[in-house]
Amino acid sequence: MASHPSEPQHSLIQQVNHCLQTRAITQAQYQALSALILADGQVDEAERQQLNSLFEAIQRGEVAVVD
Repeated sequence: MASHPSEPQHSLIQQVNHCLQTRAITQAQYQALSALILADGQVDEAERQQLNSLFEAIQRGEVAVVD
């Protein structure tokens, strides 16, 4: 059974949105996002935009990195 190419992107975007909404990201969430990126092999434009939004929010102090 073939997997759908949009599944990793959908999951990554959901995880990033969750972090932005809760204004927090755990080390486990960070590792999960990294695993999705590595599993996909490529980061498409939608994924890159979501990740940039998250990283910018962390830099601005809008999202906290928690244990």
